[in-house]
Amino acid sequence: MELKRIDNLWHFFATQNDLFLKKEVHKQVKYEFDRKSIRFTHYLNPKFPLQSQLVVRHWDFDLGVDRYMVAKMRFGMKKVPQPSFQQQFFPKELLKLTNTFNLHVERDRQKRYQVILEPFVPKNIGEIRKALNHITKCLWGNPYFSELIKN
Repeated sequence: MELKRIDNLWHFFATQNDLFLKKEVHKQVKYEFDRKSIRFTHYLNPKFPLQSQLVVRHWDFDLGVDRYMVAKMRFGMKKVPQPSFQQQFFPKELLKLTNTFNLHVERDRQKRYQVILEPFVPKNIGEIRKALNHITKCLWGNPYFSELIKN
């Protein structure tokens, strides 16, 4: 049931934004969109939905040189101090996503970014649009999906 709902959400975004949806089904289901220079990929394991992840990156992203990882904020748990070897190299607004996701940010030699959100199991259109548009506005300056689409 979960897989069918997520499949419908991605097909809805593809038709409403005139994008080509590339879908591959193996042990994991992979949904992929390309728009301008941004590519995003959603990997979903149907047996274990909490192992799914969303990868938003520049389409020409190379091997990451700088890495920054932040765990999802947990209620009642004190925040672990950041290791000294991790330096923040991206806009601070991206850290708002740690309220709901584990956040991994990488940057390659040409200053292109890759952001990974885990676990990414969207329940509705708003969750997808909010997360993706927040990332693309912070890093590339424009929203990925149109804000005019309603449920």
